[in-house]
Amino acid sequence: MEKPYCACATPPGVSGIAVIRMAGEGSASVADQVFCVKRAANGAKTVSEMAGYTVAYGQLFDPSTKETIDEVMVTRFCAPHSYTGEEAVEISCHGGLTVRQEILRVLLENGARMAGPGEFTRKSFMAGKMDLSQAEAVMDVIAADSELALRAAESQLAGSLKQRVGIISTVLYGVMAVFELWIDELDDEGEQETKIAHAEKLEELLLQIRNLTDTYKQGRILSERMKIVICGIPNSGKSSLLNCLSGYDRAIVTDVPGTTRDTLEVLTSLGGVPVLLIDTAGIRKTEDVVEAIGVDRATAALSEADIVFWLVSTEEKEDTIKDLIDPIMELPEETKIALLISKSDTSDEETVRKQEETVRTLIREKGYTRTPDMYGSLSSKTGEGLSKIE
Repeated sequence: MEKPYCACATPPGVSGIAVIRMAGEGSASVADQVFCVKRAANGAKTVSEMAGYTVAYGQLFDPSTKETIDEVMVTRFCAPHSYTGEEAVEISCHGGLTVRQEILRVLLENGARMAGPGEFTRKSFMAGKMDLSQAEAVMDVIAADSELALRAAESQLAGSLKQRVGIISTVLYGVMAVFELWIDELDDEGEQETKIAHAEKLEELLLQIRNLTDTYKQGRILSERMKIVICGIPNSGKSSLLNCLSGYDRAIVTDVPGTTRDTLEVLTSLGGVPVLLIDTAGIRKTEDVVEAIGVDRATAALSEADIVFWLVSTEEKEDTIKDLIDPIMELPEETKIALLISKSDTSDEETVRKQEETVRTLIREKGYTRTPDMYGSLSSKTGEGLSKIE
């Protein structure tokens, strides 16, 4: 018989409580060797006597020395109604590192083994408790760092993706079965009409599949964070915007062009969506070796962006605007570009409008039919316009 397997279900580090999970046939028997019941429902004296989904309080001890390791709560789960579909036991103990290590040690010395990476979820999948999309969603729920990401992961864990794929799969199998019957038969008018109907059904399914694959990028953004790259020439307000959106002074801000020499990354949330903000070195021609490396890294960051915040200050000249048009407008179509006229607090509305029109004209003159996906103006100093990009 395979040994029951165990692992700590809570993250490393000191905490108020920790949970150690053990699953597999014989879990209750192993627990009985190291746990003395003090109070339990229905007067149970051992874990094996406990009804499923009940909790017992008692002392967890080392059988070799009879010394108490910790006072714990033990919960019993019966097959097949558990996470893995097997018999399982969960031990809630104090969250100190030594306590957890000692409990795992006595479990291993008395008939259990350490669980492999992801073994609990793998066993759940093998038992038919979840499909691959739901197994993947388990980690997404754990790693969710925004409300939207959590909702998306919980929806997938509940089986939303499984249901959509299941419906498409069922219809496809039905159409396949009909087509197989027709392989060796001659066409007639009635059959031709039926085939047209099934072909239309396949077109509808193809549209559903495309819609489903289109949701991949949205899901990736929620689970892996949307990458927003802030770019512009030196001293266009990039670092000020990064500090403003992140809520603290992450980047050094001065009036000296070229202060930022490398990319700076900040994890934050905009509109409930988890994002990775990337401040870049000002893009310009330079003889400075270190600054040139920063410019190369800025260009590389642009190629990996989901959204680009292109900052053009109200006083920026046409020559420097032209230098940035090619690297930005040649980005893939799926990369969204937001043209933001920065430092709007230093000029009036008419100046801001003229600067925006100047950029539009220069883009057309360079032969691009593509235009930025969003236009706006902002001031990191006063906060004006920030709500539009948040």
